[in-house]
Amino acid sequence: MEVQDITANDAVAARPLAHRLAETLKHFSHLGFTAFGGPGVHVVILRQRFVDQLGWIDSTTFADLFSLGNALPGPGSTQLAFSIATVRNGAIAGLLAFFIWSLPASCGMAGLAAGIKEIPETLPPIVLAFLTGLNTAAVGLIALAAYQLSSTATTERVTTLIVFLSAAFGICYHAPWMYPSIMVGGGMLTLAWDFRRAVLDKLLSSQAKRRMSKRREGAAQREAVAVAQTEAGIPMQVLPQRPESEHAQGAERSRSNSPEPKKETVRTDRELGVLDTGAASLRQRTAASQLAGSSTSALRQPSETSEQRAQDELSATQPAMMPLMVLSPALSAFVFASFVILLIVALAVRGALQNHGVEVPRALDLFDNMLVAGTIICGGGPVVIPLLRGYVVDPGWVSSRDFLLGFAILQAFPGPNFAFACYLGVLSLPSNPPLGAVLGFLGIFTPGIMLKLSLLPLYNRWRRNTVAKSVLRGLNAAASGLVYTAVWQLFLVGYIYTPPHAAPGQVNQSVSGPLTADPWWAVVAAGSFVATQSFGVLPALSVLLGGVAGLAWFGVISK
Repeated sequence: MEVQDITANDAVAARPLAHRLAETLKHFSHLGFTAFGGPGVHVVILRQRFVDQLGWIDSTTFADLFSLGNALPGPGSTQLAFSIATVRNGAIAGLLAFFIWSLPASCGMAGLAAGIKEIPETLPPIVLAFLTGLNTAAVGLIALAAYQLSSTATTERVTTLIVFLSAAFGICYHAPWMYPSIMVGGGMLTLAWDFRRAVLDKLLSSQAKRRMSKRREGAAQREAVAVAQTEAGIPMQVLPQRPESEHAQGAERSRSNSPEPKKETVRTDRELGVLDTGAASLRQRTAASQLAGSSTSALRQPSETSEQRAQDELSATQPAMMPLMVLSPALSAFVFASFVILLIVALAVRGALQNHGVEVPRALDLFDNMLVAGTIICGGGPVVIPLLRGYVVDPGWVSSRDFLLGFAILQAFPGPNFAFACYLGVLSLPSNPPLGAVLGFLGIFTPGIMLKLSLLPLYNRWRRNTVAKSVLRGLNAAASGLVYTAVWQLFLVGYIYTPPHAAPGQVNQSVSGPLTADPWWAVVAAGSFVATQSFGVLPALSVLLGGVAGLAWFGVISK
């Protein structure tokens, strides 16, 4: 399969595929085991490693890939890791990075599901306190990621407003269509803002041109009047002169008292007067021309200076974009068409079986549910988790208690939250757990990876376009605001406890609630934030310390 692109980095693309795969393996091998903290923290980890430390991509491209990952359905941080490896070393290297990134968590969650039935129905309170501490520390880390991402995205007032509105709408509404709508709205808002600014600049420029034209016309009219007066022999009143009557009387006395030869002198004086008047007119025309030129220059120079200054500042603040390795247009179109065919065939087969009254195999039903979830959900793991509950708990495949335990333990696992699909796949297919894990993995991850792989060439072609850059800036701000939504959603379900009394006829199972149950959890979340931000504590250690804080809380309240 050919994976060269039309604008690949020649120095990288010329290397053998084995070298590029080795480089990808070297720098991604540990991330699947150490990237704790959830999608928001993953973005910060990837930026520090591949932008700040290794320089694989520039900061602008990183922000664009992050925005596209959140605008497209599927796991946001996983698509970002896959895209970084793809644009650096090609599509095969990107797939290698994807498996390295996602398989450790997926295998771990599948193993947890295999042993979940051995866990008692009612967990000891100390275990629940430990799980609550893990969730609380994760809330602090995601809040830190939201803060860092929004600080980078809020470059002006409009992007600050987009971050706020994105977080506000995401917190207040939880419909699946809300997240893609927020992303589209953010991109359109920055586009409208930049278009308005461009129109205003053009309007001001046209007004300046009209004022300059009027000044030129006025200068030309004054010059025409001066020339006409000169040709008519009318002296220019440049300096104050004696009144006309006094001047005539003085001239008459001069003629009467002067001898005859003086007539030639008088005539010469008149000629000199005319010449002086012409010289004065010439000086006036020159001065008017210089005045008009200086006024024109005064109007033109600030505009040219400000424009040049803006271009210099833009080139100084935005580094040159690196060329990317992406699929050829034909191959990317083939990938996109393959995804569409896969989705249509999978849903059509299930629909045909249901219409003919045939029971749909559990394996096909599971794969279709995961495929639909991976296709329609934008916003990453915090958004897909509630949807998956309806797909596996409502049909009775997974108990509510097992779903809640898996979600709580997921916070302590590295890698993507979409690995939760492997956990649910194992529980949904008890007759064949490995098949359930594989179907869950492929169904939930395939849409996002195939869509990103097929759309990267379009991004590579249009990323230098002014309109595309404007839209991507809004997408980045909206995606940063949605990370605050993840903070809020996990905050509402982070506290795990067992109610003191169960409903009649039911087993007293653990449930989840908001972390406002005790002020201690707010302290733990803030401590996780501060420890990672100010003291450089690793996210994995912060999560573990959160669990220890939960055990300490249990030791205090149990006395």
